[in-house]
Amino acid sequence: MEQINNIAEKTTHCKHCGELCTDIVYDHEQQSFCCLGCKTVYQLLNEHELACFYDLDNKPGISQKSKLKQNFGFLEDQEFANSLLDFQNDKIAKVTFSIPAIHCAACIWLLEKLYKFNPHIERSRVNFNRKTVSITYLKNELSLKELVAILDKIGYTPEIAIDNKTNQKSPYRKIWMQIGIAGFAFGNAMLFSLPEYFGMSIFDGSMVAHFLPVLNAILAIPVLLFSAQDYLKSAWNATVTKKINMDVPISLGILTLFIYSYYLIFFEQQLGYIDSFTGLIFFLLLGKYYQQKTFDHLKFDRDVKSFFPLSVSKLEGNKEQNVLLKHILPDDILRIRNEEIIPADCLLLSDAASIDYSFVTGESILEEKQKEELLYAGGRLKGSSILVQVKKRPSQSHLAQLWDDEKMGQSHSHMQSIADGISTYFTFIILAVALIAGLYWIMNGQYATAVKVFSTVLIVACPCALALATPVTLGNAMRALGKFGFFTKNTQTIENLAHIDTIIFDKTGTLTYPDKALVNFVGELPDHKQLAAVSTLLNQSRHPLSQLIFNWLPYYPTQEITHFKETGGQGISAICEGRLIKLGKNTFVGAQDDTGNNGAVVYLSIDEEIFGYFKVKHVFRQGISGLFQELNHQYETHLISGDNANDMAEVSQWINNQNIQFQQLPGRKQHYVKALTEDRKKVLMVGDGLNDSGALKASHVGLAVTESSSQFSPASDAITLGNGLLQLPKVLGLAKHSIKVIKVAFIVSFLYNIIGISMAVQGLLSPVFAAILMPISSVSVVLIGLTGISIGQKKMNYKKQKS
Repeated sequence: MEQINNIAEKTTHCKHCGELCTDIVYDHEQQSFCCLGCKTVYQLLNEHELACFYDLDNKPGISQKSKLKQNFGFLEDQEFANSLLDFQNDKIAKVTFSIPAIHCAACIWLLEKLYKFNPHIERSRVNFNRKTVSITYLKNELSLKELVAILDKIGYTPEIAIDNKTNQKSPYRKIWMQIGIAGFAFGNAMLFSLPEYFGMSIFDGSMVAHFLPVLNAILAIPVLLFSAQDYLKSAWNATVTKKINMDVPISLGILTLFIYSYYLIFFEQQLGYIDSFTGLIFFLLLGKYYQQKTFDHLKFDRDVKSFFPLSVSKLEGNKEQNVLLKHILPDDILRIRNEEIIPADCLLLSDAASIDYSFVTGESILEEKQKEELLYAGGRLKGSSILVQVKKRPSQSHLAQLWDDEKMGQSHSHMQSIADGISTYFTFIILAVALIAGLYWIMNGQYATAVKVFSTVLIVACPCALALATPVTLGNAMRALGKFGFFTKNTQTIENLAHIDTIIFDKTGTLTYPDKALVNFVGELPDHKQLAAVSTLLNQSRHPLSQLIFNWLPYYPTQEITHFKETGGQGISAICEGRLIKLGKNTFVGAQDDTGNNGAVVYLSIDEEIFGYFKVKHVFRQGISGLFQELNHQYETHLISGDNANDMAEVSQWINNQNIQFQQLPGRKQHYVKALTEDRKKVLMVGDGLNDSGALKASHVGLAVTESSSQFSPASDAITLGNGLLQLPKVLGLAKHSIKVIKVAFIVSFLYNIIGISMAVQGLLSPVFAAILMPISSVSVVLIGLTGISIGQKKMNYKKQKS
């Protein structure tokens, strides 16, 4: 039975959030809770068989004590609710919420188990760095308001901006106020301490002499309670949850100075160390602000420069031209071809379209759309090309985030795991060193020195630089590669590139130019009307062979076609004016292969009648021979292609015959890559992202090479334009160089801590000076990352790619 006990009778911590229960303790099933809200959440988790949430972390929940009842009535406005959605169809909807309360692994675990609370929630995925959760739910069974209410009930209330213009606040406002108060107190504390600084004794015995220390003590209170609150709260939460972080030693140093100063002021009639205390907080906050500004600037710079410059086919009159995504505006008319990604929310102008939203929802189900229906950004067209009208300006960051989410099982960075492991033990070691050093000085009767040494050791020691080395350096490398036409999905890709030992190449469109070839037709060409239909069919496909033949044919007006289908590694087909047209391999169209191995061939049949074939002689990219000369010194190279072996003689000059495979279907390519990875090879798969998406996914790093930036391949980990392929040895070299830079940053961080701690235990540093040094060590890692990558670029004579 539930009981409510007076705190005088019982002092305990809340089972859910870990806070100290004060005034009233709510008991339930021999567990204690600080408020009814925490008890309710606990009961809710147990009812839905989620009690193991409490095993993932000690007191992982969010306190419900001071929570106000939320009114989500504004979500009943359908127009506003729809504006929040990332995607919706007749059945499901997807929404992404910002949730500031996300703070630990238990939060992630719980939020990704939302389907347990309501069966109409299909899936949820947390992005811990952004503190967001993306939720897919059955919109006819669960409203957006009800979904938000569920999140609110378990303590993860979403941040929803009702008016983006009026609700925007500076992210630095609070820290500015904290710095202002600490700076004001620091300045006045030094002013009141001037007599002591200069050894003056004119105030001895006067009222002023007793009043100045008390003024200092009063000034210290708002500094402790407001300016230092973030450090103290973080340290308290870390202690309660038994996950010690660097705010624990910093907070101990802060409290030691504060308490000892109060002791000196009120019991020893001395001035104390309020000037050092306020100065410590002031410089800690200044360093924190400068660090955050620096990292935010780097993040913004990376966001702008490392995104792949997507382009789309825009219609202007009767002409099509590729236009960068950033130049697309509402009401622009775009042409989307088979397998291309819809770049923005658009209105369908064509009669019908089949859209695959698996890139957005994770569910590979085709959506059949009719004219004037809304198409959401991130959908992939399956079938005939369509015309769309842009309704909302495209968001390149949204597409990049979808790209980053494509491989959901990404392993954590190895270098970052090492840094995180060291940081965990580092904190306990620092606490032990500070305690031993403090006791040493106490045993020698130097109590003031003991306090200074104890505080300084706790403050000067910092594994932050160690923890920052990997993300900052790899982030700079990602940004640098982006400026030179090589775009990676995330920083993990850079580290994976550094460990590559095997490279597999596709041939068509990768080693060869997709838009340069010798084309001729062997057989009897159809009449002009039929050729117009053939031309229209070819223009539906992004495959290099389709585009080569389309460009070789004369211009024909676009015909209306239906039942378009593209079979990977085989061919394309459609119906035009009741006639079935097929283009592809001999087995696809039903012809006998009598061409030999003399060039790539594409057979043509109309209503099962074979007209002949297009013979295509590919042209290898200029510089390919030199590329393999560089790569073969360090890497094992392979080639797998769907074409026949007509280029065997040329390719075998660059690659060992045993590593060359022709006439491979997409499934065989994927199997080939898997076999090498199972043999513990670190594989880089290089293809065009069309018929080799499975192979790209199966590799450690998948690189899509495209001549047109409209051909965005979500299956890949990195993308480069065709001329960027020749830079591959330098890209791999820069990735390896990045790991060396990280190791240098590790060494610098270790040296800083060893020297700083050595000086601190000897009493050679003051807490204020330590507070200045600590952020400098973190910023130094940023400088190492920036200069290290810059040196790496110059060392390898990196040449900027022409757009």
